[in-house]
Amino acid sequence: MLMKAASVVLGPLRFYLGLREMTLSETGRVNDEVFCIKERVVNTYVFRGEQGYLMVDAGMCERAVEAELGKLGIDPVQVTDIVLTHADGDHVDALGLFKNAKVYMHRDEEQMINGKRGKFPLVKFRWKWGPYTLFDGDETLSLAGLKVRVFHAPGHTPGSCSFLIGTDYLATGDHLSYKNGRFGVVPDIFNMDTRAQEVSIRKLPAPETMKYVLTSHYGVIENGKPARIQAAAFDFHVR
Repeated sequence: MLMKAASVVLGPLRFYLGLREMTLSETGRVNDEVFCIKERVVNTYVFRGEQGYLMVDAGMCERAVEAELGKLGIDPVQVTDIVLTHADGDHVDALGLFKNAKVYMHRDEEQMINGKRGKFPLVKFRWKWGPYTLFDGDETLSLAGLKVRVFHAPGHTPGSCSFLIGTDYLATGDHLSYKNGRFGVVPDIFNMDTRAQEVSIRKLPAPETMKYVLTSHYGVIENGKPARIQAAAFDFHVR
């Protein structure tokens, strides 16, 4: 009984402390090709491609995401493709904003959206945003005219993925943390299987070697250091 009571108290505390350590980047330009959205507790990313915009995750509030995109001069209808690192609510709940976008996720993540499995006890999620396309992982996609290499990285959820976009950008989702100048796993309280996540990290390109690491909750890391995001509004068009 004492252990159960301690778990009830410590669980929310660990969750709160995990949130406190997160360090988001502000909405703005990483450079002329990549844009960062800050929305509540998550960063999502927009890539300017030859055939439209590619997003990595959609965020959690349609109105807030639309406002942040507006600061960058991006209309949601210009987003043609969205790749999901996983299907937690802070990554998918704003999907309804993107009427013209095709949505992609790993096959192993489908169990998390069809009621078969829940992230937490007694909590199961139902998909409500229409068609989506499944990929099997460890493959290369062509989206919005951009080359997207998939790395299946289970641990946070069964179908969690990271994406190498082009050669310079590693979008990690909730797969990596960045604290005190070092990359690691996100706090255990947020993961379904942290041991699996530790194994998954070894399958990724070494984040220390990447020009840009785009995390969901620890901001943009450029050449091993937090990036300086250009926050001013910028009007641009798809090539």
